[in-house]
Amino acid sequence: MSDFIPPYPIRHPKTLGGLDTIKHLRRDLLSFWTENAFTRKFITMKLLNRTLIIANLPEAVNYILIQHYDNYQKKSSLMQKSLMPLIPDSLLISHGDLWQKHSHLIRPFFGPEQLTTFSAVMQQTLHEQQERWGKLPTTNTLPMLPEMRALSATMLCRILFGSQISDADCQALTKSVAAYLHSIEDLDVNTFFGLPTWVPSLGGNKSGKAAKAVHECIDKIIATYSPANTNSLLGLFLSLPDLSPAQIRHELLAFFLAGYDTTATTLTWVWYLLAQCPDVEQRLHQEIDSVLNDTEALADLPTQLPYTRAIIDETLRLYPPFPMLSREAAAPDTFHDKPIPAGATILIVPWLLHRHKAYWEKPDHFIPERFLADAPVKPTPFTYLPFGFGARECVAKQFSTLQLTLSVALLAQHFRPQTKPGLKVTPICKVTLSPDNDVPMTIVKR
Repeated sequence: MSDFIPPYPIRHPKTLGGLDTIKHLRRDLLSFWTENAFTRKFITMKLLNRTLIIANLPEAVNYILIQHYDNYQKKSSLMQKSLMPLIPDSLLISHGDLWQKHSHLIRPFFGPEQLTTFSAVMQQTLHEQQERWGKLPTTNTLPMLPEMRALSATMLCRILFGSQISDADCQALTKSVAAYLHSIEDLDVNTFFGLPTWVPSLGGNKSGKAAKAVHECIDKIIATYSPANTNSLLGLFLSLPDLSPAQIRHELLAFFLAGYDTTATTLTWVWYLLAQCPDVEQRLHQEIDSVLNDTEALADLPTQLPYTRAIIDETLRLYPPFPMLSREAAAPDTFHDKPIPAGATILIVPWLLHRHKAYWEKPDHFIPERFLADAPVKPTPFTYLPFGFGARECVAKQFSTLQLTLSVALLAQHFRPQTKPGLKVTPICKVTLSPDNDVPMTIVKR
């Protein structure tokens, strides 16, 4: 069992003042937490003229995301304002009747039959990655985060638009989406925390211009590939008469947006953690060598590789791609004798819940075994939510699990990415959680 404590940002001994909090939030959503935030179960924060309720306990997750979902289904003004220019009517940020309609239409496309089709695309893309890594010289160094971003983007573009999509079109879409994400990095703090108008906003109108560029790029791709491949998500969406061309565009973008960088950063963290923990890496190799072969159908592989899955689950616990979830109360409510006014912002923070000292043994340690079926202590229900919970749980959860498992298994089957001694990596979060550098690694052949 690993005894490695992976890096995490500074934890302050006491609560920061309002302006210091704003300064930290603009730099990083992870670096303003205090040490006792990882022990408290209900936190009320006053930030200038805004009160935030942080529901830091499993009963609150169940209450807000499942039992009283109807009152808390609306995403916060943060996400609304950040993503509205890009995907205004998508499943990701819509609510009410529109969300119900799109959820009903889209969820069947992520069932077992379609995952089998998608797994073949993933497998082919990963075999190409194996070939590229196999040709590297012995003395190589790769920036792992950009490497995994390119892999994730290629895989997603082929699933979205068909395997015949060109590398140039895939790169153009990836570049435009990355520019959009960069444009909203500084947009959110004022909106999210309801700051007064005299607090300067760094976002400007960059997001609107960046969204227009993304739309022009994906519209060109849709026009090029729409007749070509009925097995792509584009082909499946085009078969739905109830989705307009603009809605199809926005759902495709929402899927790319939700899966591109989150998959890439999770894989980067997996390789980094394995490089620090040779005992975990050795057990991973033993499992995939005993189970994996190149010819079998891979769609059900996650159930056949429990330790590989445990490594991924533990990585997502330590580094959840979306470390802060927010909801707005539609009507007044009360929880644990705490009044919740209509319009209040409720924060459910996986970054805190996943490392909470009341719910996890050695919460800052990397211990994949805690997610195995025979673990002596099971995770407390509603304390592990990398994909959310309830009706708004990520529609592509099984897709993402398959993509991560195949990527780790097929690449670790032949390679051991290693870090140089002394490499320092710290998690940061602007839009999603990621390493603060490109994580240079050497690809060692097994």
